[in-house]
Amino acid sequence: MTAARPQRTGEERPGAAGLLVQLAGDLGHLVAQHIALAKLELGASARRAGIGVAQIAACAPLVLVGYAFLNAALALALERWLPLAGSVALVGLLNVVLGALGVLAAARRFRRPMLDDSVNELERTAQLLADARTHPALEARHDR
Repeated sequence: MTAARPQRTGEERPGAAGLLVQLAGDLGHLVAQHIALAKLELGASARRAGIGVAQIAACAPLVLVGYAFLNAALALALERWLPLAGSVALVGLLNVVLGALGVLAAARRFRRPMLDDSVNELERTAQLLADARTHPALEARHDR
C-alpha cells in the first residue's frame, strides 16, 4: 500500500526540507488510514442496525398480538379479586412501569459514542505526535 522509501547511506542525512516533506507525506497517509477506519466502522454499524431493524419489524406483530392476549387473560384472572375495571387498570399500570424500565435500559445502550474505535485511535495518534515533538533527538537537532 505504501511505496518503499529509498535506502539512505550512512553518510547521507536528510535536510529539514526533506524531513518536512516526509512528515507531510506520513501525516497524509495517517489521516487516510483514519478515514478508512472510520468508513469501515460506519459500514459495520449500519449493517448491524439494519439487521436489528429488520428483525424487530419481522417479529413485532407476533409479539404485540401475543402480548395483548396475555394482558387480557391476566385482567380476566384478576377479576376474581378486583372489579374488571380495576384489574384492567392494574395490568395497564404494570405495562407502563415495565415499558418505562425497558426504554431506560435501551437508552443506556445508545450512550456509547459512535466511531469509538476511530476516536480512540485519533487520540492515541495525537498523543504520539505530542510525545514525538518533545523527543530528545528532535530537541538536540533544534538546539544546533
